[in-house]
Amino acid sequence: MDLISVIIPAFNAATRIKFTLESVIAQSYPNIEIILVNDASTDNTEELAREILERSGKNFKLITHGLNKGECASRNTGIKNSTGKFISFLDADDMLEKNFISSLHEAISKNNCDITFSNVIEKFIGKNFDRQWRFVKSVPYVASGEDFILSKHVPAVWTCLYSRELIKKYNLLFHEGCTAGGDIEFITKALCVAKKVTFVNECLYIYIHHEEMGSVRDNNTSSKKILRYEHNTGANLRASEFLARHGSKILKTRAKKILIPQSLIRFFNLAAMKNDRAAFNSFLKDSEALQNLKRALSLYTLLRKPEVFFKALAVLFTPSIYFYSRKILKK
Repeated sequence: MDLISVIIPAFNAATRIKFTLESVIAQSYPNIEIILVNDASTDNTEELAREILERSGKNFKLITHGLNKGECASRNTGIKNSTGKFISFLDADDMLEKNFISSLHEAISKNNCDITFSNVIEKFIGKNFDRQWRFVKSVPYVASGEDFILSKHVPAVWTCLYSRELIKKYNLLFHEGCTAGGDIEFITKALCVAKKVTFVNECLYIYIHHEEMGSVRDNNTSSKKILRYEHNTGANLRASEFLARHGSKILKTRAKKILIPQSLIRFFNLAAMKNDRAAFNSFLKDSEALQNLKRALSLYTLLRKPEVFFKALAVLFTPSIYFYSRKILKK
């Protein structure tokens, strides 16, 4: 029976970690390796997790960072310390339905796929309703990862089961220090190089909404919002550059003429948001950035993403007007 590694990055997750771990321990699939990476928590996350795991009878590793490194670094630590044939990521405040692992393992094995995923059930703490989150609504099928990207059926990174062979072959890791966009960067890269992908048409991952969740915590000040915007932009650019290198002709064209210019425009927007004209002008002097922006001035981009076409046009030919217009809009 194949060993499956479930990687759980955790930072100050004491209020939720019990439910998360118990949902993994209760999985109907028996051969699981639980890897919890405690990212220098300042609460009793580590003590609670160790107590639960030690009495679970499950194979586990509890790794603690000496310094807080962030979720992306914690997942990388989990990957490097995992031994399973397949790898799954679970956030420390979420849960899994009992058949999450068994259903995904059956689908990925039966179809000899690189990745498989499920849909999501969203639960709102303190509210009396749940909500389904479906990435694909049709009958399950097998296709290349590129097909899922092109059809915009891109799942969340934590709903998937990944082949270790795929991760190892392409050295797929999370960009450490990235506080926003790291998930979409990883799954986009993984889908780009995945030859076969399928999905389970059930909501098996339980995404918990609560007041302490990171997406709420990290958006409570203007400076944090700007930092997340910057990191998200960097993640989109890295993912787009990966598509330009490894994708099919269709994906390479989309990356070069739409996705990369779109990310670069966001960097110009960021400089305007910060009222940093020096940074804005520095981007204008970057020959590679300008060459990439000029690729957006094509009929291909105009027909498929006119917003990118016209913004690239404005940045290249009326940079001062663009800077001040974005600065005003972001106030």
